[in-house]
Amino acid sequence: MVRFVTDSRARPTSKLPLLVIGAGLPRTATSSLQAALEELGFDPCLHMAQVIPHPERMEILIEATSERDTGRRQKLVHQLVDGYQTVCDMPAVFFFSDLLDMYPEGKVVLSTRPDSELWAKSCYGSLGFFFTRPFYWIGLFWKSDRLWYRMNMRILEWCEERYGLADPFNAPMYEKYNEEVRAIAKERGREVLEFKAEDGWRPLCKFLNKGIPNSSFPRVNEKKTFRIIKAILIAKGLLGWSIAGGAAWFAWKFLPRLFLARLSR
Repeated sequence: MVRFVTDSRARPTSKLPLLVIGAGLPRTATSSLQAALEELGFDPCLHMAQVIPHPERMEILIEATSERDTGRRQKLVHQLVDGYQTVCDMPAVFFFSDLLDMYPEGKVVLSTRPDSELWAKSCYGSLGFFFTRPFYWIGLFWKSDRLWYRMNMRILEWCEERYGLADPFNAPMYEKYNEEVRAIAKERGREVLEFKAEDGWRPLCKFLNKGIPNSSFPRVNEKKTFRIIKAILIAKGLLGWSIAGGAAWFAWKFLPRLFLARLSR
């Protein structure tokens, strides 16, 4: 199974409240954090890898990002996160304030990178392609890919609206977002654990009141994953365009003959 392309996990049906909000931006080891939280028993954790392969979830997420009415937006967020014990990556980033208000007992973990410039370079290197017109055309025949591109365009709009930045792949974006998380949490009297994957189990387990596992802290290599995803999506796109081209050729080659044959009867 390739994350972000397929997802075989069943949607949870439990009524447990959200216990941990992973507020870090993408490419701050959010997938490693997801794996760590689930290993600690906060299972399941909602990550974009569990949203993108499901068009119905993507549609809810995109609609919620544009909803100005707090009540209606939070109903949509409930549709996304209900049943999950934890959430991280973009579902948490987009709706951080809402999640704090909806789940007053949820603990906040802000995953970070050692350097904002390194984050920007890593983020663009892994995700930049999915914001381009070539990705739009490659994914034109696949609903999940069209929605992924649409969500990315919504991310650009969101960055412009919220931070006055047209480009999300830069250090100021990273710094402004993290400052905002700290301010929003402080305003609501919520403690924030600022956490790097390099810190390992100890600070995370202490913050969440969990024992330290005997295993190594998870390290999910998303950079490698996104290279594989890009190759898969390009292959899918070429297949879609090949089918469309073949259908067009067949129509041009044979439909006029069939039409004339019917007229001659």
